[in-house]
Amino acid sequence: MRGTVPVQKPMYRGTTRVSEKCIACYPRIEGKDPLTGGEPMETRCMAACVGKIRMQSLVRIGEDGLWAEDRWHPLYYAIRVEQVAAPAVSAVGHRAQRLLHPASAQPRGYARQISARAWTTPSRSISCERELLAVLQLWRASQQIVFRYDVIPGPKVFETQIHGKRFEMYNDTVLGFNKSGKEVARIQVEEPIYIRRPSA
Repeated sequence: MRGTVPVQKPMYRGTTRVSEKCIACYPRIEGKDPLTGGEPMETRCMAACVGKIRMQSLVRIGEDGLWAEDRWHPLYYAIRVEQVAAPAVSAVGHRAQRLLHPASAQPRGYARQISARAWTTPSRSISCERELLAVLQLWRASQQIVFRYDVIPGPKVFETQIHGKRFEMYNDTVLGFNKSGKEVARIQVEEPIYIRRPSA
């Protein structure tokens, strides 16, 4: 992960003529950047990251210095409840968290190499529970940091067997809310398909 984010790498800033190191976009994370409207937003490197394998958020820290229980927070749910993801950077005791979920097509050795934690349930990313499938849709869905989610049940749209186990997919709608409780994402599990017709 060290090569994918600018942490510990000096960068030249032309406006100040000074080489600086990454500060993890703390004005954006704290909601103090003029572009954020007072709401915490992802760092610029996270916002520019291709794909939907990372999510950044802020978690509540308890008096013991560990994560406080927050069942409806997408990071807490993925890491503590479902145990399908882990922090991608060492973040013990820090509020800003980056989360990595290995794509199902990745070799397990590669997933272990880019994350400090070994994956104990490798098949979970291939066949997952209904709520987890909905929550994973929130990843990279908004540049504003998602603090809470809710799932609106939808109809069953697919059924199959995966590794001998029955898998059912429902077109649930997942809602993501920012720190103020405002809805910043509304996504269905089943993505719409658009077929472009060739022009005449």
